[in-house]
Amino acid sequence: MQQRSWRIWLVTDVYPPDSGGSGWSTHALALALVDRAHRVEVISLNPGRADVARRCYEGIEVAEVGLRSARRDPRRRLGARDYSFGLLERYLTGRLRETPDVDILHAQHLHSGPPTIQVGLAHGLATVVTIRDYWPVCLHGTSWWGSANCPGCTTANLTSCMTEVWSWPRPAARVMVGWAGRRVRARGSAVASAHQVLAVSEAVKHRIEGEMPGANLSVVPNMVDPQRLEAALSAAGDGVSGPYLLTAGKLLPTKGFDLLLTSLGEVGCPLPLVVAGDGPMRAALERQTLALELPVTFLGWVSHERLLRLQRDAHAVLLPSAWHEPLSRLVLETMGLGTPVVAWARGGNPEMISHGVNGWLVDDTDDLATALSELSSPDVRRRVGRAGRERVVTCYAPDVVYPAMAAVYASAIETAALAGPAIRRKV
Repeated sequence: MQQRSWRIWLVTDVYPPDSGGSGWSTHALALALVDRAHRVEVISLNPGRADVARRCYEGIEVAEVGLRSARRDPRRRLGARDYSFGLLERYLTGRLRETPDVDILHAQHLHSGPPTIQVGLAHGLATVVTIRDYWPVCLHGTSWWGSANCPGCTTANLTSCMTEVWSWPRPAARVMVGWAGRRVRARGSAVASAHQVLAVSEAVKHRIEGEMPGANLSVVPNMVDPQRLEAALSAAGDGVSGPYLLTAGKLLPTKGFDLLLTSLGEVGCPLPLVVAGDGPMRAALERQTLALELPVTFLGWVSHERLLRLQRDAHAVLLPSAWHEPLSRLVLETMGLGTPVVAWARGGNPEMISHGVNGWLVDDTDDLATALSELSSPDVRRRVGRAGRERVVTCYAPDVVYPAMAAVYASAIETAALAGPAIRRKV
């Protein structure tokens, strides 16, 4: 049982308001900790700055470590190490000299993970890391290779990752493939050394645990507070007229938006589809929409508040992830707002959704057609929407998730006290 207020630093790659799901999940955790009288500061990376800036967002103190100067660092181009690691290490070390009473360092993602772990262990602090995708065991974090989920970091697969994802020339990729393999192994080793390693879903845990022997690994999901979601919404709508279906996210191959359009072209689109998000696939998706003659509107990037309004007012939200989505915040927030969700049965989606009860899980075009047909009933939408909200309240609300997180923190503090400072290792 918690006996006192802890001083906690949440170290993250990104943070709201201009952030994706990982940043908003970190923010939800920060708010829950502050609500329970803990002293919280967020330390975030900012590629657009060259200095360190401080700000406050919804009551959370945020320090932004600028990375602009790292763009000229030859180590980044050569790939000798992640370009952010050294900068963040130096910043954290300097801040700890000024603020020695920190209890917990909790890293949230790829670029913040290894340096936070190393600094925390070197100072004998409780060190926790949350794994929100597959970066400890995958070069680019998605476990996605070519057009399918990756079977593993073989030499051939790593070479393809470096050419297709990182745009390296194939001859250079072949020369550097050994480095790439060592880089993945170093990430996994660094993560495994943390006092506590948290996966956001059983799907993530299952994917990484076999490649991280010795890690103190457990599952603590993302938090969603339905009351905060509703409080953030204005009463007004968002300018989208009539009933519509919604999908959202960065327009990348892993998100499966091209597969969704293909499926809708086959089964028919019963309502206009609104796409909220932007990315490198937008032009191709717009051409595909025209070719299939589908009623689709691309909004581009939208703010989090506007996205919540779109989710609230949608007929249903579709999540066509091609990759194994770890634990979609879009799904959790949509369910928390009482809007039905249709998601592909991959990754963490089956952990959130019970098919036909609080949403729909689909595997193919026929499944999608069935779900869309059932969604035509207002009674079904209301029933499923209520069940989805209840699922969030009982499984993902702060009052439910926080006790598990507090137990993790208490265990990490105890372990750190017994272990003492560790020797810093190069990652």
